[in-house]
Amino acid sequence: MTLEQLTNEVKRGGGGDTKTSQARQEIARREEQIVALRLRHNSFTAIGRVVGVSKQAAQKAFLRALHRNTDADIQTHHRSELAELEAEAAKLWNIIDVKDQTARNITSALNTMNRIHIRRAKLLGLDAPTKLDVGAFYARGTSQLSEERLARQAVLAALPREEQERIYDMFAAAR
Repeated sequence: MTLEQLTNEVKRGGGGDTKTSQARQEIARREEQIVALRLRHNSFTAIGRVVGVSKQAAQKAFLRALHRNTDADIQTHHRSELAELEAEAAKLWNIIDVKDQTARNITSALNTMNRIHIRRAKLLGLDAPTKLDVGAFYARGTSQLSEERLARQAVLAALPREEQERIYDMFAAAR
């Protein structure tokens, strides 16, 4: 089935055959085309127009293909994104290095470089949340102290109720 035939079938509203091997090959070819176009940063609307499907169908096909080949596609996508970010940063450095640049142009280039830096950090996972252990900031004592405290509580709990009240009253009077 040619692209024109596929486009005409989609326009007619026919869902088409998805069970035959020829239909599966066509779907796989279309998904490959969608992934290739998306990796070139085309919008899903534009991809849908080129391939002959709706924007939502292009998004679903891209996500389906991405989930099917998650590791390879994401790694390839990240490498290409990082390479593009490096190229953009190099162009910005060239702009900054030109003599007689206005402060406004330099500031704009530096702001753009900051956004590139943030994007690079996200791609590399450097912005991932980290677990912060706040227990070290508070004086809780050592684990040995906690064991001693637990032992004292166990001894206190083993005493009769009247004896517990008498000890509590003694500590209250001592304060």
